[in-house]
Amino acid sequence: MKKKSFIYQTWWIGLIPLLIGFIFMVVAVVMQLVPMTGVEINGVYTESVSAVRNFRLIFLAAFGGVGFILLLIGLYLIGYPYYQNNKNQRLIEQGTKITAKFVDFQATALNVNNSRLSRLTCTGKINGVDYIFKSQPLRRNPVPFLRDDLIDVYYDLGNMKRYFVDVDGSVKDVVEL
Repeated sequence: MKKKSFIYQTWWIGLIPLLIGFIFMVVAVVMQLVPMTGVEINGVYTESVSAVRNFRLIFLAAFGGVGFILLLIGLYLIGYPYYQNNKNQRLIEQGTKITAKFVDFQATALNVNNSRLSRLTCTGKINGVDYIFKSQPLRRNPVPFLRDDLIDVYYDLGNMKRYFVDVDGSVKDVVEL
């Protein structure tokens, strides 16, 4: 069985603008291929080739531009979690590991399915200085499953703002049926 993850995954949200953007782009391209003999501009029908070409370009810019922007938003929403996972994996492989003490588990301002996402806060001492680390948004409360209220934290010694609170690696084996 696959181990259950406590971290909330958000990549799927990007599928909606990606799909809508793709539909807008298809409509914009298909409209460029539809034969037209003339267009109606301000109530006046004209068969001018330049007016038809201008209408097609305006339609392509409007639909294609909106579709392109939605495609970019969708790709960003899908790609950013993968970037975060790769960054976290690099920190696990190359970063410095400390064991931090659990401090708090509190709700965030993020609301999903009428329930608030939450974050786990922990503290660790590095070179005599106490640091506070916050986890990524979590779906469930992992505190009952922690081993002795200790959490693994991986950080970059050159930049202390780059850290990863490994909630999934710090809990006992949890399987959801």
